[in-house]
Amino acid sequence: MHSYRPVKITNQIILIMILGFLWINSVFGKNIQPVQLTLEEAILLSVRQNPNIESTKLSYTLQKFNAWVQTWEFYPHYQLEANAFAGNDRVNNYWSRSRHFDIRPGVSLNTPIGTQLMLGETNMKSKYYNPGLSFEVKQPLMRGFGKTIVLAALNDARDSELLGRLNVEGVIRSTITNVINAYLDVMTAAQIVNIDQAALTRAEASVAQTKYFIRAGRKAGNELVTVAADVASAKAQLENDKHQLAQSQYALLTEIGIDPNTPVHFSNLQIDQLIKKYHLPKLHETKRLVLTNDIQYQTDQIILHGQLTRGLLIAKDNTRSRLNLTGKIGTGNSVGDGKNSGFNSLLNGVNQSNYVELSLQVPIDNQLEKQAVLNAKIALKKAIIALRQEKWQKETSAINAWYLVSSAATSLRFAVTAASLQKQTYQIGYQKYLHGLIDSLQLQSAQLALIRSQQLLLEARINYIKALVNLDLLIGHTLKTWQIRIKI
Repeated sequence: MHSYRPVKITNQIILIMILGFLWINSVFGKNIQPVQLTLEEAILLSVRQNPNIESTKLSYTLQKFNAWVQTWEFYPHYQLEANAFAGNDRVNNYWSRSRHFDIRPGVSLNTPIGTQLMLGETNMKSKYYNPGLSFEVKQPLMRGFGKTIVLAALNDARDSELLGRLNVEGVIRSTITNVINAYLDVMTAAQIVNIDQAALTRAEASVAQTKYFIRAGRKAGNELVTVAADVASAKAQLENDKHQLAQSQYALLTEIGIDPNTPVHFSNLQIDQLIKKYHLPKLHETKRLVLTNDIQYQTDQIILHGQLTRGLLIAKDNTRSRLNLTGKIGTGNSVGDGKNSGFNSLLNGVNQSNYVELSLQVPIDNQLEKQAVLNAKIALKKAIIALRQEKWQKETSAINAWYLVSSAATSLRFAVTAASLQKQTYQIGYQKYLHGLIDSLQLQSAQLALIRSQQLLLEARINYIKALVNLDLLIGHTLKTWQIRIKI
């Protein structure tokens, strides 16, 4: 059985404490204070708790055992058979009684070149004890001969185990990426709440200032309608923002894989520090890493060079003639009593048998086997074509993801500048409003422009970090970035 653990022991201790807290809360109820989770802790929890990961681990366990079973096929196999019989027969009013028992131990072994070895013993005991011992060898000389054919099922099972391991890694990568994106969505929703809360505060300040101007006779009474409408709109938007924040938090709990009723608060995320965890490789290096680490591309390569290639070899082997050589030697199995019974019959050389058999079976125009060869060839060629297309698609995805990061970085720089300038514009406009140079409609326009610029800046920062996270997933560095080591 395999497990997953972070490299640092301190992270394990933190994770155990969090899991213990969540268990205590589920048992003892509502009086426990909500646990505070950081992004790293949420990732560690998801690796342990996410149902998709647990399900994939179970599938891998089955694939691992299947590989062991195929390996076991080439181990010695022991068997023990026993039977006892007792009967009475009445013929012509004469009773006859028969009693006997037999114990048959045996051992067999299959070799990687197709040889079958069988050693067996009979221990028949009726009125007399007449044991027997035999050793048999069967060797295919044409169909079914050679390691490539004999070990095909074992190699398929080993490939399946490797694919299962890759699938586990792929699910963990995707889960971590989904948790990061969901965490970013929570932080985005929380920041939007802050932005709109600040907008509400400014709108309420404008209402208070407008009332002062009206009392002083500097503004008309209808000016109050516009700024009051701003307050009402800001309050409605703020309620929507809070609802969106709650929805984002539930979505994050689902991605982690914990009960949505669990009281959890998520720590604020330092976007700049998170960005520093990622780096943008050169474009050619990005394409190479994607082809090297992409789970699906690796899977398709293994299937092409493994199962499909071996399937064609097996299909061709099935069209060959069967030529099997069988040899057997035996001793014992005598009849009667005296010196020729018991264990003496095994050793005295009086009761022996041996034979050699060569059997040939030639298929004549078997269309089903020819069809199987054709199907295997076409499947192999299709897989080669599909793998070539997949290579192009992966490289295209790498190029697009790389340029998306570059574009997001440029957009972020522009958004920073725009937000800074728009903030200055609003401050200037507010001063103009205080001095009666503009009316409330113009102030409202400046307010909306400021809110939009702040939202665009937040969106640009989140898009940039999500582009980095997505690229990190494509190049296969997610586990490395977050120092998650898979131990299987």
